[in-house]
Amino acid sequence: MSKQKFKLPDDFDWCPDKPEQMQVYKLLIKDLSPTQFATGRAEVLYKAGRMAKKFASGTEKLHDYLLLHPVPVVKRGERFYLVDHHHLVRALYEALNDKVGDELAVYVRVMFDGSSLSEVHFWKAMFEHNYVYLFADNGGGPRPPETLPKHIRDVGFDPYRSLAWLVRDHHGYMKNNTPFSEFKWANFFRTRILLDQDLMAGKATFDDFAFEVSKSGRIELTDEGEDIVEQALFLAAGPEAAGLPGYLGRG
Repeated sequence: MSKQKFKLPDDFDWCPDKPEQMQVYKLLIKDLSPTQFATGRAEVLYKAGRMAKKFASGTEKLHDYLLLHPVPVVKRGERFYLVDHHHLVRALYEALNDKVGDELAVYVRVMFDGSSLSEVHFWKAMFEHNYVYLFADNGGGPRPPETLPKHIRDVGFDPYRSLAWLVRDHHGYMKNNTPFSEFKWANFFRTRILLDQDLMAGKATFDDFAFEVSKSGRIELTDEGEDIVEQALFLAAGPEAAGLPGYLGRG
């Protein structure tokens, strides 16, 4: 099957060897290195459906969306580390990789160039800036930075991260700027809600049985999914969650 064309406009340059800090450039997705091990499948599929819909109605809409959401990256040597918007990039990959292939690109904003730093000091700086999250898709870790996935397609799915995003979408807590906020909520639910309750039926995780996502990105919870989200909403409003970012409480 021949690939379709998806070319970002020439308004911005491709990222040079010595980029300017905070400048916006273009980069191919295959040249981005993730800085976390997991994403939430529900959020990825939701965004992928919306991006596919924009692409189908004319690439200009998708171009505009990507320009409004430049992906923050940190450069070190010949590598560009993706330090936020993993869900956006994975969603774009899921939506268009089969149609576009290796020419799939995004707009990026270069946060800083760490090429002059040693390996140890580079990752220390990344950690201090909250640019790296070293916990696995099952919550375990931290893991060594050298074991991070090399491509966005290799980032795993954490079912509790899906649950955390759905709880926020159901107004269980407020969207906020706290680093890794939804992973903190995911770990809160991980210790309180057993999602692997349908193993006998061959349903391994929340991602498998709790929701369905249409090609256009519409999410529908199953009856089982609604029960779990309702349970999570109750926990999110309780006193145990009071220290978590975006907490709303019973009121």
